[in-house]
Amino acid sequence: MPRLLTPGLLTNRRLTLCLALLAAPALAQEPNLSADPHGTAGSAAQLVLAQRAYDHALRAGEVLPLLSAIRLARGVTLRPATGWEKTAPDAAPETPTAPARHDPASIAALDIARNLAGEDPDLQDLVYDLDAQLDRGRTQTAVEARSDLAPGQTDQWTLPLFGEVASELALIGDGGAALALMVVDEAGTLVCAHPASREPVLCRLTPARNGFFVVSVHNPGATAASYRLIGN
Repeated sequence: MPRLLTPGLLTNRRLTLCLALLAAPALAQEPNLSADPHGTAGSAAQLVLAQRAYDHALRAGEVLPLLSAIRLARGVTLRPATGWEKTAPDAAPETPTAPARHDPASIAALDIARNLAGEDPDLQDLVYDLDAQLDRGRTQTAVEARSDLAPGQTDQWTLPLFGEVASELALIGDGGAALALMVVDEAGTLVCAHPASREPVLCRLTPARNGFFVVSVHNPGATAASYRLIGN
């Protein structure tokens, strides 16, 4: 026999529905972050580490740290980022993309290593082995987008991330200008931020659900800058 909907039962059900509807907007505004927001270090983190080691080696003029940085950078296979949409400012940058020598995976980086090795046969052998990639193993992969940024301008990248999948976003500038990084979820909630710096920076997050995130790269300085935005 079907259960009769008494006035009291109807009132309770309506109250439950109203509470659910009132709670829905609040739930939608919750940050899109998993309860376990950080995963293990991945390919983007490796490239940040490589860039920091590379910049230090160049400042110190030390060949062994330089070779380590090159090896780390060459351990990641980069592919063009797909599905990333950029909203660029109207002002065009005044300088070209960062020179290749700033990339530890570049041929120019190996040329610097050869010069630092000088006439030392052991160091020359290390550079040769790295150049020939005799010890190449399985590499990690990452996706990359490059851009130039005029003084005072901001690029915004909209990109999709999967729920409960650890993600990394790295910003590597050309070293000449300080750049700031900010990441917000689809509701505009801040999930990661780094103040302007000439050093490479990394955001690590794990979304709670599939969604779009907006990554802002800002150049507060007086000179144009170029950068690489890298995801795992």
